[in-house]
Amino acid sequence: MLGRIWTGTAYLRRAWVLCGELKIRWLLAVPMVMNVALVFLLFRYGLMGAISRALIDIISEQVSTTATVLLTIVTRFVDILIVVLVTYTAVRFSAIIASPVYGVIAERVSDALLPGQTFPTRSWAADILAAIGYESKKFILTLCGASIAVLVSFIPIFGPALNVGWSIAIALTFVCLDFTDASFSRRGQSIRARARELGRVLPEALGFAAVALPLVSIPVLNLFTLPWCCAAGMYLATEAHRRAEVSS
Repeated sequence: MLGRIWTGTAYLRRAWVLCGELKIRWLLAVPMVMNVALVFLLFRYGLMGAISRALIDIISEQVSTTATVLLTIVTRFVDILIVVLVTYTAVRFSAIIASPVYGVIAERVSDALLPGQTFPTRSWAADILAAIGYESKKFILTLCGASIAVLVSFIPIFGPALNVGWSIAIALTFVCLDFTDASFSRRGQSIRARARELGRVLPEALGFAAVALPLVSIPVLNLFTLPWCCAAGMYLATEAHRRAEVSS
């Protein structure tokens, strides 16, 4: 069990090496550049930037002109907060827009790890629509998970601990689902079918998620680590599919 969990922690390294062997690391740079561009556009011209400037204007009106140090500190805090929100917004939009790129990477990874099996292909438009569908389902699942977390927190004595445990479990689950989506989606598998296949590699999935979750939770850093984690998730999904094929 522990050995398999340790194996899962190495999927990011294995995926990076495999992408190097397949000469597709440059494809990982495409969503990275897209992430940075989206952050700039959302912060500079989008709603987030407008909110930031409006908040700073309101604060500057309320704070005395002599309190320049306080105003500077508050302004920087607002900027950081907005950047964090913009970062998470950008990576979600990028996951949709860059879904065709992730689909190509998933195809190459599958061909390398499962030689002889035909990996389904589809148009870029179909990839984007599938990504939108997944994000919609994820939103609903997130609301359900959050609702359960709130209910659990009201349990006497054990509520807070159960809430933390449930929240961590949900976060790890979504990490696995997010980063395996490109592979499973191309095969037309439902969320339930994906969960069944991931269950066959549950220890490896836990190890992978434990490493990937911190990397994609740090603002700004996640702009660059998310595509890498997606490649590792494709490695995990392919291994899960291979085991499902062997057992069937």
